[in-house]
Amino acid sequence: RPVRPAPAEVETNPRARSARLRVVEHLEASR
Repeated sequence: RPVRPAPAEVETNPRARSARLRVVEHLEASR
């Protein structure tokens, strides 16, 4: 289970943001 990046990290790391969105989409799709 991937760990979600901290909000502060997301602000400074666009890749973390996109990865977080991908995780959210995956969780929504797996419901």
